Amino acid sequence: MRVVPFFLLLATFLTFRVQASEPVRTLAVLDFENNSFFNSEAVQPLSKGLGQMMATELGRCPSVRIVERRKLQRLVDELKLAQAGVTDEENVVQVGRMAGAQNLVFGGYLVMPDGKMRMDVRIVEVETGLTLQAGEATGKTRDVLSLVRKLSRKVLKDLELRLTAPDDRPPGNVSLDALTQFSKGVEFEDRGDAVRAAECYRKALAMEPDFGPAKDRLSRLSKTR
Repeated sequence: MRVVPFFLLLATFLTFRVQASEPVRTLAVLDFENNSFFNSEAVQPLSKGLGQMMATELGRCPSVRIVERRKLQRLVDELKLAQAGVTDEENVVQVGRMAGAQNLVFGGYLVMPDGKMRMDVRIVEVETGLTLQAGEATGKTRDVLSLVRKLSRKVLKDLELRLTAPDDRPPGNVSLDALTQFSKGVEFEDRGDAVRAAECYRKALAMEPDFGPAKDRLSRLSKTR
């Protein structure tokens, strides 16, 4: 009877050792590029919101360290890449090196007239500047949380990283208006305007009370005040 607990303890110990030995990968997640030709200006704020949601999803992996948004934004501003095009291959590699990231994750989105959205993502190795993998996902704009989750898991798989306890619950739906308010909140955070950011997150939650990313950002803001 005493043998069983011993083997259970041994298995737990070995599992802990394996998890503890996994190297931590530092990722820099850039804002997504707006490739929409229909109503492009109206969906431009999604650039920051999608980038933030992707970073949050990837950050759920214990082997991933995400470069802080403010640090990335500061580098983009210093290099004056907002106008030059931060998604240019040479520019993103430069940002990654300065941020101390091993890999860059960035991509684009296309909102279509029929209410669908296409998202694509690329993984770049900072040391070599080579694109390691690319992927895309298409669905209704209300399914954006599912699209982000799908692409984030592809990124982790391509980087040979794993979630120790993946959340397989349906991520839920969110309206385009709520997503836009959330994205505007992220933009205000980047500007250092916590008050207006919180207002946007509250508006998003008033439309979609179960909008997890908005809850998360609002909670973080309340803790930093």
